[in-house]
Amino acid sequence: MDVESKGVAASVDGASNPPIPESASEILSTLHLDQRREERNISENELDAAIKHGERTEGFNSHGPAWVFSYGGITYVTDYEMTRGITSWVNPCWGFDLEKVPITLEMKAAHRNALERSQDHSSWNSHAVIVVDQSGSMRKTDATKAVTRSDLVWLCLAVDYVGKRLRSGEATSDDYLSLVELSGSNEYLLMQEPVDWILYNRIIDFLRHRHPTLPGNYLPAIDKAQHLLKVNSSGSCALQLIFLTDGAPSDFSGDQNSTKYEVCNRIASLASRFGSRLAVGGFAVGGAELSTLEAMIETAKEYNCTGFLMKASLRVEDLSSAFRSMSTLITETKTTMTDANTKRQRTYRDLFREPTRAVSVYNASDKEWKKYRNHPNQPTRVERTYFDKHEYCWIYPEKTFNSDKAVGIAVRDFIFGEGKERAVRRVREINNMGEFVGPLLVGKESLFIEDMNKDDAKCFHKNFCKTQQLSQRFASYFNKKLLMLPGVDSSKVPTINFLDCWVMLYNDEDGEKKGILVEKMLNPLQYRKWNTNAGHVHHRGASSGDVGTPSSFAVEDIPQAYSHYTYLASKRKFLVCDLQGVLNTSSSPPVFELTDPAIHYKEQTHRINFGRTDLGEEGIQKFLLTHKCSELCRMICKRWLDKPLEADYIQYERLGRYGSVTEDGTAHDKPDRAKARKCVRFAC
Repeated sequence: MDVESKGVAASVDGASNPPIPESASEILSTLHLDQRREERNISENELDAAIKHGERTEGFNSHGPAWVFSYGGITYVTDYEMTRGITSWVNPCWGFDLEKVPITLEMKAAHRNALERSQDHSSWNSHAVIVVDQSGSMRKTDATKAVTRSDLVWLCLAVDYVGKRLRSGEATSDDYLSLVELSGSNEYLLMQEPVDWILYNRIIDFLRHRHPTLPGNYLPAIDKAQHLLKVNSSGSCALQLIFLTDGAPSDFSGDQNSTKYEVCNRIASLASRFGSRLAVGGFAVGGAELSTLEAMIETAKEYNCTGFLMKASLRVEDLSSAFRSMSTLITETKTTMTDANTKRQRTYRDLFREPTRAVSVYNASDKEWKKYRNHPNQPTRVERTYFDKHEYCWIYPEKTFNSDKAVGIAVRDFIFGEGKERAVRRVREINNMGEFVGPLLVGKESLFIEDMNKDDAKCFHKNFCKTQQLSQRFASYFNKKLLMLPGVDSSKVPTINFLDCWVMLYNDEDGEKKGILVEKMLNPLQYRKWNTNAGHVHHRGASSGDVGTPSSFAVEDIPQAYSHYTYLASKRKFLVCDLQGVLNTSSSPPVFELTDPAIHYKEQTHRINFGRTDLGEEGIQKFLLTHKCSELCRMICKRWLDKPLEADYIQYERLGRYGSVTEDGTAHDKPDRAKARKCVRFAC
């Protein structure tokens, strides 16, 4: 029972936290394992004692009326004549308990305020919908210290998902949680409850009183979860849909293929609406049958949702760890949505998505293509522009389209990809007949409402154009050094190339000027990242001497060496990372075709802004902490000279304290011959 007390200093936002267990394992560590196992193996004598001494109530099962006996932590069900036992189980939370948090008057008031604020959907930071399996198999007593599977899930949900987030400040009363029961009834257990200590206590009530029973049907549970997630249409709310289950669904009488098909259709409907702000995950507790969960999560990932499947054993430590990982995911989503300047969560635009498998299908007659074309003797409806970094202005070339036959563009209604800032959709050039001509293209635009500028449709794209142009300039310097290395076959070794990009401006059906950044389409099935702007680095694999590289380094080392090179060649002012794209081996020579790089700029005074992905000195340090210099890194920075003072050496090869290459390719502090000879060393 909740306690009203002014003597306990505790708040809803976790600023001052009540004493709760550090983890669920702390609760179970006090139970004696052998004793628990013995107690949980229900004997005939205990069943007889339940009939003789237990509390008897009328009940029903699939065969009709029945008697339910409760005694000594055991529930025993018999037929109505008490001649045949039907089933038995250990009661919830038997043999241990989790204390509730005393609820103060201030906490109750804050909870009421949070419920009132919940009517303003734009105030929500996150909403997690958790489907908890309460089918009959969750009564098994094979978890840590012989507690039931159901007890283990409720315990970890309370302590490791809700309690820990409140203690750390990761969750506040502007985060919301809903619970759906996965069973024959599929009830709403909680609907949009603010995450606070009152919620923590309510989950403890479920731990103490919920009785797992009946089959577990996925489809009704997903329908209820879908309804809950769509309650808040505000694009500023991070979303989670989590399944906690220990077995296969019981829908369609165990026909897994039919269930799987229907489950994936429902998940596709959700994922196409919410995309990257929705995380869909599953906890397979105790070796559950995984095929339906796996299919559900893979479907979500096709629409750019975060998908994860955690195979948690029946050890409390494993399940606690899985819940903490789930907490981290929703925190990361909220961080991605937060504007670095205002510290407020940005609002996703209402965009619909198509799965990546559909990207290869092109039909010009599809209604999902919006077409914009220029007509003779009429005002220009479609025009092309690109940003010139040197002139620092937008240039409008004479040629608008890549194809000589093109008179306009077609823009796909659906997006098929999204990053932390931008959405990606298909774009094609069209001729007078509305047919597709020219190369496959993509168009990129902001994911967020706050970036939409009706007065200047080009404004959002400027930083991306600057970043890509500067990255390509340094790629040209890097490629020259790479191809000069001893043992490198210039006809086979992959070089670095960043795609050309430009902005297509067009008037939509309402006459509003729109701008979309356009570039060549890369194969989505081959698309990958070699490093990120947050410090993650894909470390090298085995060496690949069959593609023109010496045996001392691998093809995988080339993007990492390029990132490190930009830091040194810029006199440690900036670093280019977040390298992503495809390795095109069909071209001769092969080439890394890259797009959407990030630049971390170190300078604090007269600072150049490279957008929200520019993490400055912090981003540079994260890369350097995780980067492992390969032999290529050292070779790129080593001076391979026939004539130490030849022009190419002075212009391109000087690094470190003796000078650097600038953006226009010139070098400073021309070294004398003695210093040049000293420079023949490793610089990484």
